[in-house]
Amino acid sequence: MPAAYARSFARSEILEHERVVTRRGTRLVHAEICSGSPDEQVCVVAEDRPGLLVLVTDALLVHGLSIRNAKVFRRLRIDGRAEAVDFLQLRHSKSDLGVGAAELGAFLQTLSELVAEDMLAASRPSAPPPSGSPIARVYFELDRRGRDDATLLVEAPDSEGLLNAITNALTAQHVHIQACEVRTDHGVAHVRFELVSSGGQAFNAVRFCDIQQAVHAALPKYRR
Repeated sequence: MPAAYARSFARSEILEHERVVTRRGTRLVHAEICSGSPDEQVCVVAEDRPGLLVLVTDALLVHGLSIRNAKVFRRLRIDGRAEAVDFLQLRHSKSDLGVGAAELGAFLQTLSELVAEDMLAASRPSAPPPSGSPIARVYFELDRRGRDDATLLVEAPDSEGLLNAITNALTAQHVHIQACEVRTDHGVAHVRFELVSSGGQAFNAVRFCDIQQAVHAALPKYRR
């Protein structure tokens, strides 16, 4: 697991996560509510692939669920396969209620079908935010830039389909999401992506600019 994972969880939580990951077995997707976390978190484990995070958000939308907070990680298994391990705090889109076992099972079934069919749903249009909404920002952490990895920060009005739009843009730019953290505060989504380069393309000033412009253009049509 990346270093950001070890910084985010206590040892007792890590041991619980290990058991959840092991219980995935050979299934395409597995999900459980982590009992050892101080806040209720759903752990989603799946074989990593381009667009997986988009499929997760689409499956949530189908069942009227949204993400309150998220930490998304990518690890290499012993067999060399890449595996996504995502920790999601979920809520109903129209309330702050948590998620029960039945709803988690329905979400898991939908996500499994989407992954099996390898279909990426189209981004859903978002209603324009009220006047006076904050301006969207897309920028890199200057002190974290490297040839093979980078940290991208996005601040934008929170809405359905926002994470979908950003991850689609990053996939089109041929970068992998190594880790992701999402926080919403007073209607504003703060998203932090740890990116790694793919296909032997090193990060440089030109590529940073291309990625930044692509993500900015993909955001719903807010004040930007």
